[in-house]
Amino acid sequence: MKKITLLFLLLTSSIISAQTVVWSSDSESLTGWGASDFDGDGNSWGTLNSVESIGFNTGTVLFSESWQENDTETGLALTPDNRLYTPTFFIPETATSITFKMKVAAAEPTYFAEKYAVYVYDSNNSEAPATLIHQETLTAGGLNSAKDIAVAIPTSFANKTIGVLIRHFDCTDQFLLLIDDFEVSYTTTLSTEDNTLNIAGVYPNPVKDQVKIQTNEIVDAVSITNQLGQRVLDIKKTSIIDNTVDLSVLDKGVYFMNVRIEDKSQAIKIIKQ
Repeated sequence: MKKITLLFLLLTSSIISAQTVVWSSDSESLTGWGASDFDGDGNSWGTLNSVESIGFNTGTVLFSESWQENDTETGLALTPDNRLYTPTFFIPETATSITFKMKVAAAEPTYFAEKYAVYVYDSNNSEAPATLIHQETLTAGGLNSAKDIAVAIPTSFANKTIGVLIRHFDCTDQFLLLIDDFEVSYTTTLSTEDNTLNIAGVYPNPVKDQVKIQTNEIVDAVSITNQLGQRVLDIKKTSIIDNTVDLSVLDKGVYFMNVRIEDKSQAIKIIKQ
């Protein structure tokens, strides 16, 4: 029994999982987002503040209405089909699992049956339908009701530039659906024996112009993505000299450098000055 246990430990210790956040948002900046009012009632997604009592962090959240206050005693019941589109971002082909996360809540403790769905789509293939990855009708609302969801994105979306669609629909006469704290991450599973890159880091970091990748292996390609997950620069092997790449064309900010060597890759966070 001890020998079997030891063998199991040796086998599992040779596999590691590296997780990379490719895109995240706290709704403070909505650059690259989009919204549409598919039901045509003139109401779409908007922003709110000061909803910490419901369980959100301080700051801005996004909302969609299924009821609206007006001059009547009962208010105006809405039947929304409001769609929210995140910025698009690239998922590397080495991703073995992809996860979407967000925080969601109904604002009202009595009228909480807000229905929503989450889809993912290939931004470069307008003919392909969006893929449904999550759908539910909320069963509680109000004070401290916000909850985190984590949903798997099919790995068929690896090596593609994708976006997430959040839909508020098929409900009426409730109040508000609230969402915030979005994140998309992917995991690469590598063998520590022969699939792990030996990259100690990059230097200098922060970088002004050129940066050297600290590895004894020959780098085949480098791609740079911004904090929205958008690929902004591709550097081929012919432009990589002594594992050094020129990043002078980048604007100041935070980026992720994806270093590729044969069939392996590693993401490194860099700061461009």
